[in-house]
Amino acid sequence: MQLRDRLGWMLSGILLGMLLMVSCDVVTQSPTARPSVADAAIVPSNVPQATTGAQIPVNQASVDAYSNVIRAVYNRGNPSVVRIDVQSSQGESLGTGFVIDKEGHIVTNNHVVGSSRSVLVNFIDGEAAIADLVGIDSDSDLAVIKVRNPNPNILVPVEFGDSSAIQVGDVVVAIGNPYGENRTATAGIISAIRGAKNEGGGSTFSIPGVLQTDAAINPGNSGGPLFNSQGQVIGVNTFILDPSGRGANIGLGFAVPANLVKLVAPAIIRDGSYTHPFLGAALASADSYFAEANNLPSKGVVITQLYEGPAAQAGLQVGDVIVAINGQAVLESGDVIAILELTTKPGDRITVSVAEGGGRTRDVQVQVGARPGR
Repeated sequence: MQLRDRLGWMLSGILLGMLLMVSCDVVTQSPTARPSVADAAIVPSNVPQATTGAQIPVNQASVDAYSNVIRAVYNRGNPSVVRIDVQSSQGESLGTGFVIDKEGHIVTNNHVVGSSRSVLVNFIDGEAAIADLVGIDSDSDLAVIKVRNPNPNILVPVEFGDSSAIQVGDVVVAIGNPYGENRTATAGIISAIRGAKNEGGGSTFSIPGVLQTDAAINPGNSGGPLFNSQGQVIGVNTFILDPSGRGANIGLGFAVPANLVKLVAPAIIRDGSYTHPFLGAALASADSYFAEANNLPSKGVVITQLYEGPAAQAGLQVGDVIVAINGQAVLESGDVIAILELTTKPGDRITVSVAEGGGRTRDVQVQVGARPGR
């Protein structure tokens, strides 16, 4: 009896094993069976797909659409981009610029041209020409140069976009000459929009509405255009954060917003310089914790120092907390700078709302001044 029971169990085990093998074989050969992304990720790349059946799911249409956008932006913008070679007492350097009109005017960075009165400009077709400095604005790190004897056939002006419409996550493309690698395109997104940021150059003033991007920007990209997905210029690539001091991109690049360029460049062409609006106050951001710790009536922007100028003349005082300008709320000092720089000009009257405590505010009328020459 025991022998028969053992044989029965052995036969049952053999049959069960055969059924499992058949079942596994059917799953392996099923045309609908697909490994998970995690499974596919551990398959060595040198194993033929026919052997493993592993596939990483890819939405090819989306990949192609993104590639087509980058390609279209590059093809549209590239003819407008120039390489700028500079020779000065400090030696040779290079940067990037872009054509803005058929008269031969080119926008670049002030720190690209430096003290040079003329530079060499190289166009897409290999033609080179001398360009003379028209003027600079060190506070926005912008400069305009003009090609001698301009040939309208090779001058392809860019189209400017509206940098105030830019949002975090928008796709952008930079074209420039990093480390002399001519006409390099790099793509990324808008990582942040800063109220204002100082680029650490020759100005103590901050640049308003700065666009932060992870598109690779390196030495040689300076002065080059940052395009949106329609091929419009929405910024001028200007500086990077470089904690190492090696000048290498770490994904934190910054561009002067196009709306400021559209104010500065025409003034430089017309007058040789640009006059910035001026409030005449040093400001500090005050969050809720800072406001409570310093017995301030509200969070906002606190006046820490007054200079001779519009704010003092209007009756504003050190310790006043600004909560809005022309009805636009301000939470950081950069917000004040951006509103002044991008929406006002010297002589305009603005309404500065100051916190009084208990949720009340008082409005102060201030006539915007002109930033003193330095």
